[in-house]
Amino acid sequence: MRVLVWWVLAACMLGNSAWADSDKPIVLSSIMPLHLIVSDIGGEAISAELLAPATISPHDFQLRPSDAKRVHSADVVLWVGPMLETYLAKLLRKQEHAVVLYPALGSDQDPHVWMDADEVQSIARRVARILSDRIPSRGAYFHANAARFSTEFRQYDKELKEEIARHKHQAYLLLHDGFSRFEQHYGLPAGEMVVSGSDRLPGARHIVQLRERLQSGEFACVFREPQYAPAMLNALVAGIDIPVIEIDPLGASRAVPSANAGADGFLGLYRQLGQAFLACFDQP
Repeated sequence: MRVLVWWVLAACMLGNSAWADSDKPIVLSSIMPLHLIVSDIGGEAISAELLAPATISPHDFQLRPSDAKRVHSADVVLWVGPMLETYLAKLLRKQEHAVVLYPALGSDQDPHVWMDADEVQSIARRVARILSDRIPSRGAYFHANAARFSTEFRQYDKELKEEIARHKHQAYLLLHDGFSRFEQHYGLPAGEMVVSGSDRLPGARHIVQLRERLQSGEFACVFREPQYAPAMLNALVAGIDIPVIEIDPLGASRAVPSANAGADGFLGLYRQLGQAFLACFDQP
């Protein structure tokens, strides 16, 4: 009889646990940086999911039917806006469960908003409000997580500003023009770009000019990104002695061991950005 009672109690506990997990709202984020912030703030109270893999640029990602199904079945969909995730604009036009964070960005504004430390703080606060509206009983939990997130992030932002200020800001070469918000926030000179604007590939003349400038020692380093095939960059720096440093603006290197947590969360992604620039400026 005691064994029977134990098994009944165990079954009830497992059933309650499974129900609790299935009852968590699914919060689907369009890109990894946003997914990491949502995971940091939502914690164990939500099921955080990622739509577009961080190995693909949002400018190149294409929705599959299975992706559209995930969008429709999620409880909440969070995305930056039509200037970044153009592939979502039509699909989410009339979806009440979708929240666009930056609907009014103009074509002259950099849509990589997570590169701006001030915007990161704003996104964290808004995510806490969105989740609190969805689960009012966990509102205090979400806002506490957001406060902790902001404190830790603000401390690193301060440290990085001080560290960057101690370095000489040398010229550097970026693959594309997605870092202007980061550069402006930390008072860095705008980097030279291999690909600018809506161009998908640089012209031959531009490549020749860049190689001449690389050979003359104008740049302290070249940044590579895991979202772009290495062939173009390898051809650009072939035979030239210059440091090539990986910088990962989308968080492709963030290991995600569970649905709700990345390796040291969004701060890990942002810290990687800071360390990449410092590594460039540390070059002799």
